[in-house]
Amino acid sequence: MIELAETPTAALVPFGPGDAAPPQVGAQRAREELARLEPGSPRAALYMLQLQGADLPPVECPLQHVFAPGCYARTIRIPAGTFIVGKIHKHQHVNVLSQGEVTVLTEGAGVEHLRGPLTMVSMPGTKRALYTHTDVTWTTIHVTNLTDLAQIEEYVIAQTYEEYERFAALEASKAPLQIGGQ
Repeated sequence: MIELAETPTAALVPFGPGDAAPPQVGAQRAREELARLEPGSPRAALYMLQLQGADLPPVECPLQHVFAPGCYARTIRIPAGTFIVGKIHKHQHVNVLSQGEVTVLTEGAGVEHLRGPLTMVSMPGTKRALYTHTDVTWTTIHVTNLTDLAQIEEYVIAQTYEEYERFAALEASKAPLQIGGQ
């Protein structure tokens, strides 16, 4: 017979309350962004959805934050029937849809129906609107040594596409010069 060792409680990370900004903050930012964007563009559609979603009642989506050397994982549990518009991510990162079914709108891929378990890579500049058809568990995994959540937010998230584009231009200017296919 195999005996299982007890899992040290220090290794278990509980879920805590969500960290969503008040809907008024998201709605105000959406209005500001819509004023700058071409009507009918995918970006404008994302902000229009964000603006419309601000009128929906709040939903509790517990979070779990896990840290390992060079890595931060943020897992959110989203109940069925929830509509969420996410933030603009500055960096390429891994997403794990551990369970559930969602319909997702992104600028790059349009509308997709995703079913977990599923692992995918998000490109820099990604912002998502999603509707959960079932209860969902979704994890984003970011490369960082930071452990302070406010600092991680500042490192990972752009508040606007204009901020993201400035960030992307700066990052591109830092890229090493490739000579002769090296």
